[in-house]
Amino acid sequence: MSERQNAFTIKTNRLSDEVYNKLAKHAKSRRLGDYISSLILRDLDDSSNGRKAIEDKKTYEMFEHIKNELADLKTLAKTTGFGRNHSFKEEEPSKVPQLKEGKIADLENISGSLDDDDLEEYNDF
Repeated sequence: MSERQNAFTIKTNRLSDEVYNKLAKHAKSRRLGDYISSLILRDLDDSSNGRKAIEDKKTYEMFEHIKNELADLKTLAKTTGFGRNHSFKEEEPSKVPQLKEGKIADLENISGSLDDDDLEEYNDF
């Protein structure tokens, strides 16, 4: 950033009398810099409000587009018969008997084997 100047030059012959008198009044009270700064900050705030208005408009347009797309999907669902069922049924979990504590399991196919070494551990009873 370049070094700031101590003062700016304003060509007062291009200002209306009303504007000149307002600036002169602030200059005499040594508050001209604060006054100009407040005007610029207000302009910057107004421009950010304008930007917000544009963003709000874009958001509204996006919601309208989504609403139209949903209406098209509903129409398509009704024409294809998909919309006749108003509720979706949950898929039932597969009915596999679950083993619970204390329940004897009836298994038809048993696989695996035991070695004599495995049996030695339990001979101590």
